[in-house]
Amino acid sequence: MVRKMDRIKVVPLLIVMGMGAFLGWAVGRGSFPLAMTAFALGVLLLNGYFTVLRRRGHVLEDERTIRIEEISARRTLQVLSLVLAISVIYFATRFRTDQSYRNLMVFSDILLFALMFLHLVFRGYYSKVM
Repeated sequence: MVRKMDRIKVVPLLIVMGMGAFLGWAVGRGSFPLAMTAFALGVLLLNGYFTVLRRRGHVLEDERTIRIEEISARRTLQVLSLVLAISVIYFATRFRTDQSYRNLMVFSDILLFALMFLHLVFRGYYSKVM
């Protein structure tokens, strides 16, 4: 017999698995609109499910889990920034001898800039509201 707490954990997993299967099918067909529909539908289903759980009184997060998320997000940002910086340097040096690396270099540059810019925007925003 499946316990209530296990059902709470299984439903999101089933939603994500279904979304992944539909995404795989849509990508296999080469259909961007279908893939985005699958992604959006999965996000809406997950959000709706967690909203229903909150309304029923389930505690989905507490101070400890929020703090763990904050720390893991900060570490992820640090690692991603480092990886992107290294990729920018690598693709820039490779571009000097092989012009085919141009798109990868530009893409890495844009991602690194966007990451740093968003970090500064969020930091400024939260320094004002907190």
